Amino acid sequence: MPFEERLHVGAWMAPSYDPELNLVYIGTSVTSPAPKFLLGGAENKHLYHNSTLALDGDTGEIRWYYQHLNDHWDLDHPFERILVDTAVAPDPAAVSIVPGEVRRVLTGIPGKTGVVYTLDRETGEFLWATPTVTQNVISDIDGATGEVSENAEVVFSSLGQEVLACPTWIGGKDWEAGAYSPLTNTMYFPLRNVCARMLATREGGLAIYALAVRNQIAPGTDQVGTVQAISAETGEITWVYEQRAVTTSLVATGGGLILGGDGNGRFRALDHETGEVLWEINLGSPITGFPITYAVDGRQYVAISTGTAATVSGHMLLTPELRPSVGNNLFVFALPDEQP
Repeated sequence: MPFEERLHVGAWMAPSYDPELNLVYIGTSVTSPAPKFLLGGAENKHLYHNSTLALDGDTGEIRWYYQHLNDHWDLDHPFERILVDTAVAPDPAAVSIVPGEVRRVLTGIPGKTGVVYTLDRETGEFLWATPTVTQNVISDIDGATGEVSENAEVVFSSLGQEVLACPTWIGGKDWEAGAYSPLTNTMYFPLRNVCARMLATREGGLAIYALAVRNQIAPGTDQVGTVQAISAETGEITWVYEQRAVTTSLVATGGGLILGGDGNGRFRALDHETGEVLWEINLGSPITGFPITYAVDGRQYVAISTGTAATVSGHMLLTPELRPSVGNNLFVFALPDEQP
């Protein structure tokens, strides 16, 4: 088949699984190409791109689906789906559900837009949504049905058209993992305040998506990186930590810490209730791995790796004064042995 006729929707991150419901939850990506005027029209939904699919664990049959965005800008939605049992009590003026009921939910930031979506993971019922970083591609999410309306002002209609799209195609959020703590019933996400001048084109750029971009920091800030804490019950953003360098993957600990790093080589521990920086070290190179914590013979360790990654490198171009090395290393930390 000729290259220009090859089209796709991808699913490129790990799914989640509920053994009681025997459902596999997986997210999907943008179409190829991304601008829908090249695929039969912006008025069509183009199922099942940028969706959450709940698949029968035995047969693979779609039990339910929810489409997060009719995507013209390469704002994939394949990221982690967090499965939590929680009371659901968003702003009652914004939704139609009865607040306070304990539900089995699927929640998190599934896509590059940075929007938090919470769904009933058994039925797919929309419960609530909360925006985080600057975005202008969604104009409305219906609080009763969950139907998403795209902003017509930034939807491409022809080749050569340029728009300012927020976020850019490297997020918002991207593959770098967020975390959830049952101690606070709160989710924590590494996010980015970044937009892009996007051009619909078959010449240059990323040909598979028919797009070219010039990334820029979002209007109104000079801070690229942010970590945001969001209540899984209410959708309230309980604290925000911001900094110049792009932020990367997080892990939550039973001791009340949120551990994570950034593109400038800093690895730090934040207080899970306030976002206050409690500890920090410079590892010299971008923190691009997934932090983990584990115990051996009763002693707890934290491990993290450094190196290069396309998303981090793309964001670091926006902060040229930050110039870490590019060493690929594995670092392991531990608290001192307790003395008798």
